[in-house]
Amino acid sequence: MGGLAVVDVVDRYFGAYNAHDLDALMGCYCSQPVAVGPGGPARGRSDVASYHTLLWQAFPDARVTVWQKIVKDEAVAAVGVGIGTHTGPFPLTTGEVVEATGRRVSVRCCWIFEIEGCLIACSEVFYDQLELCIQLGLRLPA
Repeated sequence: MGGLAVVDVVDRYFGAYNAHDLDALMGCYCSQPVAVGPGGPARGRSDVASYHTLLWQAFPDARVTVWQKIVKDEAVAAVGVGIGTHTGPFPLTTGEVVEATGRRVSVRCCWIFEIEGCLIACSEVFYDQLELCIQLGLRLPA
C-alpha cells in the first residue's frame, strides 16, 4: 500500500478531527484500534471514541494544523500544532481533572500513525505536557 493511500486516511482523520465529526473520525480507524496519548493507551473502538470525545469536551474549538507529514511504508508521522480554548474538564495523567480555565492554548504536537488495510490501527500523539500546563495557568509543584 503506502504512498497516497496511507496519507489519505491520515488526511481524512485530521479533517474529521477538526470538524469534530466522531463518526467520520472513527471511520478512519480499523476494527480494533489503539490510540495512545500521554495518559496511556485507549484500546478498542469505544475507548478510542471516548478519548477523542473527552478532548473535544475540554477544548470544544480544538483544531489541528499539520505542517509536515512523513511517510514510511505503512506509517505516517505528522507534525503540527493543536489549538483550542479550555472550556471543559480536562483529565491530567496524574488522575486530576482541571476544570475550565477559559485559556487559549497552542501546543506543538507529533502524531505517529500505523496503517493497516487503508485504516489506522494505532495513533500516537506526543506533546509537551509542561507547555500545556503552563498555558492553562496551572501551578507547578515546587
